[in-house]
Amino acid sequence: MATITYTVTVATGTTQYGTGNRYYINGELAPVLYLQEGNTYIFDTSDSTNDTHVFAFSTNPNNDPAASYTTGVTTTGTSGQTGSNTTIVVAPVKRTGAPVLFYYCTVHSGMGNAAQTIPPTSETTEYNPQIDDIIEEAFERTGVMGTRTGYQLRSARRSLNIMFQEWGNRGVHLWKVKLAKIPLVEGQAEYNFAADSTNFPQDIDSVLEAYYRNNSTPTAPVDVALTKIDRSTYSQTPNKLAKGTPSQYYVERKINPSIFLYTTPSSSVSSTTTPSNFQFCFYYLAKIQDAGSYNFTSDVVNRFYPCMMSGLAYYLSQKYSPDRSQELERRYESELLRALDADNQGTSTFISPQTFYGDGV
Repeated sequence: MATITYTVTVATGTTQYGTGNRYYINGELAPVLYLQEGNTYIFDTSDSTNDTHVFAFSTNPNNDPAASYTTGVTTTGTSGQTGSNTTIVVAPVKRTGAPVLFYYCTVHSGMGNAAQTIPPTSETTEYNPQIDDIIEEAFERTGVMGTRTGYQLRSARRSLNIMFQEWGNRGVHLWKVKLAKIPLVEGQAEYNFAADSTNFPQDIDSVLEAYYRNNSTPTAPVDVALTKIDRSTYSQTPNKLAKGTPSQYYVERKINPSIFLYTTPSSSVSSTTTPSNFQFCFYYLAKIQDAGSYNFTSDVVNRFYPCMMSGLAYYLSQKYSPDRSQELERRYESELLRALDADNQGTSTFISPQTFYGDGV
């Protein structure tokens, strides 16, 4: 649990209690505080403006009627002098939690405000369900309860893998975008995993964009964008082995994709002694990994968890509860749309007016 320190000062201010001397917490006029159960809060009252004021807690606003709260509260030194503070360890009461508190001055009325107590949080953001949890959640959404048979588990895992494949047709998933850097080889047009299993990735689904990098001066690399062309354009290229500086590329989309460069690298843009000096670089969309064993986690980012559960439930419903398929499909498509909408780069959008030119009539 955490320890948080607040600086307490006193100055004139206007609150719900009227105008007069009021507590300022970290410079803010009598704010509502939120104290998490289990945390330790130190209220530093050493500032000279706290002289004659005693910081304390109550279970009633402005301590009216008097109901001083002292559980876990300790006071050190004299207010307004070096080293003085009031410390509270917010301890939950069994079953009910810590009570709502109010901070106040024991000497002067109307100086404080509420100090809401809240249950502790997990302090973690690592939720990543295992495959068996995903399957269990999906089955429950279909209304199929009870112990799962071995066949049902295998069937669910198969459906999950099919859904991951289908997601590949839904667009670009940012968490699966990767960058590959392939050394350029003089006169070589085709690059694939078979030709370079060390540098060429095996998990390519599609190539997004590419550039040629001259890294011969590491402190000042030069990148030049390459133009993507289709098969028809590449097939009409008369001399596919012409050498020069690559300016175009064609992706042959097959089970193991190949990328063809035109022109092929000349000796001046390739290197056998220092392969990293001249590189063909491209961003690609990687395939989503298979579900694998039941104790594995999914290769899915957290913003896609809801639609992953809904999607698997929809897939399973087609086999185990067809009467619920239509409802589950609507929910799945709705959650997938929200996930895809959130899965963007958040770049600025510029809107330019469309200009029309008359025909002179």
